[in-house]
Amino acid sequence: MKSDSHGFPVSSIDSGSYSLSHLSVSRTRRNPVKWGYLRENPMAEKRVELPRGSTKRTKQPVQLTPAWFLLLLTKLPLRERLAVAFSGWIGPRISEAFGLKWQDLDLDAGVVTFRRGFVQGRITLLKTEASRTNLPLPGDVLDLLRQWRSITPHPTQNDWVFASPYTKGERPFWPAQLLKTHIKPVALKAGLPSIGWHSFRHTVSAWDKEAGLQLEDVKTLLRHENIATTSDIYGNLGIEAKRRIQQRLVHFVKEQLPSTTQ
Repeated sequence: MKSDSHGFPVSSIDSGSYSLSHLSVSRTRRNPVKWGYLRENPMAEKRVELPRGSTKRTKQPVQLTPAWFLLLLTKLPLRERLAVAFSGWIGPRISEAFGLKWQDLDLDAGVVTFRRGFVQGRITLLKTEASRTNLPLPGDVLDLLRQWRSITPHPTQNDWVFASPYTKGERPFWPAQLLKTHIKPVALKAGLPSIGWHSFRHTVSAWDKEAGLQLEDVKTLLRHENIATTSDIYGNLGIEAKRRIQQRLVHFVKEQLPSTTQ
């Protein structure tokens, strides 16, 4: 009988049940890490080997319209507005956004450098060269960063941008908790669909494509290592956006034809 890395038999357990069991045990370890009683979650990502396919996303994240996104920003207090603006204008993996320290931000030059992630209480260095890179900060995000740094109790270079009040700034705020208790209720009250952090990354990809950016440019902004990820997974375009892109292609092709054949 096949066993997992801990010696438990897995041949009679389907991947979904195995994943659910892992999730249940992991959640019992999550709050002690969040509140500072444990340094690491022993059941966190990569510490326990899950069957292939058990962690695959079963539902596509909601994609926001520009109107929804801008409406949400007007409804949120400063810290939450910064988190949403950073995610919605730049599209980082949320673990990377909450793994930022002030030393990773050059507010004078308007540049952010991604170096680490914050995943289930663990601080991890980013693995790929594509991820460990810098991006320009839009003016709206820069303004919010400056405002937040002026009032946060944790403004020094080595402090976390989204420092957790529950650990007195020693660790970042847990992204899922901030979303659940401070952002999602506001979004639902404003008439938005049920969003997750990954909604913003998918939304940024879709907007990039609708704006006519080349896939290589979208890959650069999303910091994908493989362009197939940009093309196949992120940001499903609406039919009208696809139509506009197609019409641009048709127009380009017809421009190449001799005038006598048009």
